[in-house]
Amino acid sequence: MIEQMVVYGLLIITFILVSMYNFKIRYECIYPVRLTKPRIIISIIIPFIFCFIAYIGGNLWHYYILALVAAICIISSIVGEGIHEKGIYYYPGKRLIATLAKWEDIKDIKVDMSKNQLKSFKNTKTNIRIYTDQYYSLEGIVAIKKFIEG
Repeated sequence: MIEQMVVYGLLIITFILVSMYNFKIRYECIYPVRLTKPRIIISIIIPFIFCFIAYIGGNLWHYYILALVAAICIISSIVGEGIHEKGIYYYPGKRLIATLAKWEDIKDIKVDMSKNQLKSFKNTKTNIRIYTDQYYSLEGIVAIKKFIEG
């Protein structure tokens, strides 16, 4: 029983630290990612799904705490992207921690001005095209466009 509580404690601490990091990124971003309907719906549904899993898992109070902290961690990764003065934060693959693509490592940015969407960019360090599918305010897209032009 003590080993289980240690594991739960470590998981909770990890989820809290990841959440704090992602929310810090959102706070520091000059232009945080805009929350679209799919992002909002997913953010609302996730806590219910995790609590349902906790209920099925044994209906114990520490299961619910772990489920809610994990849900907050996932939600923080949904809202934690954005344009920072250092570059663009995005989530590669299925990771929960944001990755920074520095401005000097970014080239060939694809922007859809009609939808205020950053579609993709190429990272010169990895030589891989990154598809972000991030939506921004008009000011954010204009800032990216200025970077592309200048």
